[in-house]
Amino acid sequence: MRAYIKDNPRRLAVKRAHPELFRIIRNLSICGHTFAAIGNPFLLDAPVKRQVQISRSVTPEALAAAEADLLAAALHGAVLVSPCISPGEKQIARAALQAELPLIVILENGFPELYKPPKSYFDACAAGRLLMLAPWPHHSDRRSLTREQCLTLNSFAEQITQEDNTP
Repeated sequence: MRAYIKDNPRRLAVKRAHPELFRIIRNLSICGHTFAAIGNPFLLDAPVKRQVQISRSVTPEALAAAEADLLAAALHGAVLVSPCISPGEKQIARAALQAELPLIVILENGFPELYKPPKSYFDACAAGRLLMLAPWPHHSDRRSLTREQCLTLNSFAEQITQEDNTP
């Protein structure tokens, strides 16, 4: 709590220096769908985007191989795209954020009016390395993700990575 309060002046200065990266964009059209967004929308224009979709039943060896492959691709300019549902997807997203690599995260819950990204997301937003997308409106109650929602979020990630960005 103290660290958060102590960091507030820095966060305010960053938000004032880059308000466009922290402003909620409503009704952003991507692949025929409408999203709310916070972060760097230009990540959508990257010529190479890779979907991060990892099964919950993946072996540790297969997860390590997938993580190495995806992080290597991001080091060479790819933008990683994931709803970060499974533990493996979350692990790879954390590794990408730690390595300061570009990431598009598709969230189940939308953004409340005065939304502030948490610390790791905040710093990635400030650096222009993160775009958070939300296909559905914000809700304040606790909900479990349904299988249908998971499939839909993964479908959005797939569509974003396959979108042709050439003029």
